[in-house]
This record gives sequence, C-alpha cells and structure tokens, in this order.
Amino acid sequence: MGTETQYTGPNIVAPDSRFLAAAFDTIDVGVLIHDETRKVLLFNKAMTRITGLPSEEAIGRDCRSFLTPALCEDTCDMCHAAATGQQCGPANYEAQTISREGAAYWVRINSFPFHYDGRRYFLVTLTDVTEMKQMEEQTGHSSSCCGIIGQSKAIKTVFEFIRSAAETDITVLICGETGTGKELIASAMRQQSLRRKGPFVKINCAALPEHLVESELFGHIKGAYTGAATDRMGRFEAASGGTILLDEIGEISLQLQAKLLRVLQEKEIERLGENRPRKVDVRILAATNRDLVREVREKRFREDLYFRLAGTVIRLPNLRERKEDIPLLVSHFLRHFCAKYGRNIKAISADLMKAMMDHHWPGNIRELHNLMEAAIAMCRKNMLGMESVPGGYFDADTSAFDAPAEEATTPSPGNLSEQQWILAALEKNRHKISLTAQSLGMSRTTFWRKLKALGIR
Repeated sequence: MGTETQYTGPNIVAPDSRFLAAAFDTIDVGVLIHDETRKVLLFNKAMTRITGLPSEEAIGRDCRSFLTPALCEDTCDMCHAAATGQQCGPANYEAQTISREGAAYWVRINSFPFHYDGRRYFLVTLTDVTEMKQMEEQTGHSSSCCGIIGQSKAIKTVFEFIRSAAETDITVLICGETGTGKELIASAMRQQSLRRKGPFVKINCAALPEHLVESELFGHIKGAYTGAATDRMGRFEAASGGTILLDEIGEISLQLQAKLLRVLQEKEIERLGENRPRKVDVRILAATNRDLVREVREKRFREDLYFRLAGTVIRLPNLRERKEDIPLLVSHFLRHFCAKYGRNIKAISADLMKAMMDHHWPGNIRELHNLMEAAIAMCRKNMLGMESVPGGYFDADTSAFDAPAEEATTPSPGNLSEQQWILAALEKNRHKISLTAQSLGMSRTTFWRKLKALGIR
C-alpha cells in the first residue's frame, strides 16, 4: 500500500500593515481599527474624508479624542467592552454629526470585535448616508442638524460652533434677535455633547414671577416662606448631571445675578431657608436677545457675571443674513403643516416666494413659521399663493428695522415722566412694540409689563 502524499501549496505570508492600509484606502467606506485601549492602529482615506482628520493625526490617538460624542460615546457597547474586557457582538446604528468644516451629515456606524494573536481589536466602519437621508426627507438639497435647517455660510458657522462646543463643558452665551432659534441651538449643543443622556432643564427667566425666581432656581426647605409646606428641589438640582438653559438671562434682577454668579464659580447652591451648600454638576447655557455689553455698561447687568457666562459667545444670524435658507425653511414648513392640517399643497407660487425673499422678517424664523402655518391652514388649493396671506402683509414699510437699535434716535427721559418717555418712544417707532422695546433696551416681555403697570394701552 503506497504512502499518500498531501499537497500543501506555497507558503502563505500574512500581509503587513502597509498592505492592509493600501487595500482599505481603495474603498469608499471609512475604516479604522483600534485596540482595547482605544488606540487607533489603522485609519483609511475615506475616514479622513468623513471626519476631516488626516490619518497621520489619527494613528496612535484615542479614538474618542476626535470622534464627536454623537458618533462615539462611553455608553456604547464597543466602548464598554473595550473598557471592561467583556464580550460583545457587532454594533450597527446611525447618527447625525457635524464635520470640522461645519457641515451637518449622517453616518452609519458598524463596529466588529475580533481577536488576533491573543489580543482583541475593534474594526469600525463609517458610511456617509447623508444623501439617502435627504431623499427620505424629500428635500433633495436641504441641510439640517438637530432640527436646524439651512445651508448658508452663516448657519454653517453655527453648525461648526455647535460641534466645537460639544467637545467641551464650557458655559455658552447664545445671543440673537427674537425668533432666531436660540432654544433650538441650545438643544442641539446638548444633543451633541457628552451630557446628552442627562437631564435638560429649560428656564424662561422672564416668565418666572420675581418673588419666586430664587425658589424656582435653587429650591427651598419647609417653612422657608409662607406657603412652603414641604422641601422642594430647585431647577439647578434637577439638572445635575445634565444641562440647564437660562433663557432671557438679561431679565433677572441684580440681586439674583449675585447668587447666580456663585453657582457658576463654586458649582453649588443653597436652598431658600437653608445654610448648607449643595454641590451641583451642571453645564450652563444662557440665552438673551439683549445687548448684554450695553447692559453692563449701563449697570443693569453685573460685569463679573457677564464674563462668567460668556465663556464663549455665539451670535445667531437673523433671517435677513441668511435669506438663501428661506426656500429650505419654506419647504420644511410646507411639509410639516400640510401633514398637520391634512392639506395637499404641492408648491408655492413664484410671486409669494419672491415676496418672502424680499421681506425683512423682523420676527425672523418664528415669524416665517407663524405665517406659513396660517397660510397653509387657510389654503384650499394645491398651490400656496398670495391670496392665502393676509392682505398688505408684505406692503408694510420695514425700513425702521434696517438700523441697529444703538443707532436709532430714542427719546431721552430728561425731565419727562416715565409714562411720557415711553409714549414718546412709541410715537417715534410708529407704535411697533418690538422695535420700541429694542430701542429702550428692554425685552418685549419687560416692555409689555411696563405698559401694563403704567396703564398704557
């Protein structure tokens, strides 16, 4: 009986890392490989295109140092497995994030654990699915991030700011005219941050009764004042571990400003009626439509608090500065309100779109939102035209809004009574509430309160 000879073929040599890198560079899917310490070992060209980071800067770094929290967070299965040594299967999810150039985009993330030479590694792929998402939304060409719609240079600067702010825990002051979307920007910053899974507490400082503001913010103990029947946690404690938004921050009193300053400095609060400080772990975002620099100059806002709040400042563009985004916003509102009111409106007439592009939009996106809702609710045709808009809406002279408030000639109190002063300002600004309030350095809410107190109708 003969001996069987087994053919083994030529020796197989495992490819080296340069061979693998060259192979991965040929595909259009972002690929990186990291070890259990999250150190990046391979980073292909498509990953550079998606993240904006050159491979030579990525290799050897912890992947969390350049992937935004929206893409890679400590609570994901891959990160947990890498940190604890536990087993896990492949991961597959989608996320929206912002590039280093400020562009919003969607990616699909797949992660695969594998073993080699007794050690465990993770292969991560990123696939750009932005176009597919846009087709699903039937926009074809729009760009959005966390509900913020636009593709203008002005709004892309805001996107870039959100991405940068997401990588820090710094206090942010959001400035902008009424209706520019300050609360939406705050929500986007929280959604892209490491605190995205924590609570998000929003406070409209102008809407809180002055005698209850301190109790609302810091809480109270039983018996602290008449009616305080039980201990109550304040908004800062409720937001601990997450983010708090102080909207209309310019409306709080100087006395409360001093107490708020301590929260920012010491990260602790004291409930009303209690002398024991309580630590709070909270990120603070503040928003205002006031010129706080002028408020500081005129002693209505504390300088030390301003510099604490203004760790970094973002000024939101008004709609007049991003008119190329109006068609995108109109398209979005058209889809939204058609679904809400059961309308079958296919398009907007050319003359209505031209009127919208030429309008000054003193109320910014909120004004556009309200106009579109009213027009769509009243429309019974399959095209939205000028007949659906209140007569004369676009005929009003808006030139008074062209000049900044600082340059407008505002009546001075002088020897006038406060009532005469406000009446003169109303007359000067043609009885436009928002413009008069702005010219007097007040918010619209504060100005309405002033009118009511003085009995001006």
